[in-house]
Amino acid sequence: MSRAFTLIEVLVAMFVVLVGAGGLFSLIYQTTSFSANPSSQLAASYLAQEGIEIVRNIRDTNFLKMHKGLPAAWDDGLAGCASGCEADFNDSALASYAGLLLKIGGGLYTYDSGTDTIFTRKITVASGGTDALNVDAEVSWAEKGRTHSVKAATKLYNWIAPTP
Repeated sequence: MSRAFTLIEVLVAMFVVLVGAGGLFSLIYQTTSFSANPSSQLAASYLAQEGIEIVRNIRDTNFLKMHKGLPAAWDDGLAGCASGCEADFNDSALASYAGLLLKIGGGLYTYDSGTDTIFTRKITVASGGTDALNVDAEVSWAEKGRTHSVKAATKLYNWIAPTP
């Protein structure tokens, strides 16, 4: 005795398969929309690290000025950034944060010239105790309808003892 599938059984089976496939496609869509583009995340990581290096470079330039006998303090150009600052790789001081988009031109990211990117960079410098600064750099961008960010942080020290 052979039993055939009824029309209702076939429709129920098709409904179950379609619901499962719909759930799978929804999961794939959610996963791709919630994750940032890996190339954007990599670029943001480099830009955050560059923000830290800009502050380090300003501090080291101050050390060189002090070594040459020029009037300078080790933290010149770094004050007033507890609420956020901006700077390019070629700046000698930090400027107040305005939320400007970084531009790219000639392979370099700047605020001065080039084509707008999706990235903003905020650098904060706060006192980290005697002869120390806490430096944070946060790069943010919007992609696929969501805001993403990458942060980098370090502590910089006045490692040159003042001369009498």
